[in-house]
Amino acid sequence: MYKRQDPDTAVDALRGQYVYLLGIGDLERNFYCALARRMGFGDEIAVMRERLAAGDRAGAAAAVPPDLIDRTALVGPVPRIAERMRAYADAGVTTLGVMVSAAATSLDGRLEILAAAAEALELSGTAG
Repeated sequence: MYKRQDPDTAVDALRGQYVYLLGIGDLERNFYCALARRMGFGDEIAVMRERLAAGDRAGAAAAVPPDLIDRTALVGPVPRIAERMRAYADAGVTTLGVMVSAAATSLDGRLEILAAAAEALELSGTAG
């Protein structure tokens, strides 16, 4: 979950985290790479991994498909996040994780992310 008013800005802010997760270990055994392939992003992830292996971290981040991030992260304004939480609940999801990275934001930023997650949960009507 990453709260920004503009989903595209939030997607870009998460690229580094996706490079990290998609770049761990063997391409064929990496859970996140397997998920990306199942979602139809296999070619893009192969390019990302090639750039990462060549030491081009910025190029690797640029190769992560924005749609992959948007489809696997809760980004954007609180009402959009709440709508996505409701959709996950309707699909049977009972647990969502909130990533709050100390490396990616300040203490105030982390608290903002948690507050937005709590507000979105309440707005979604799925709080138990």
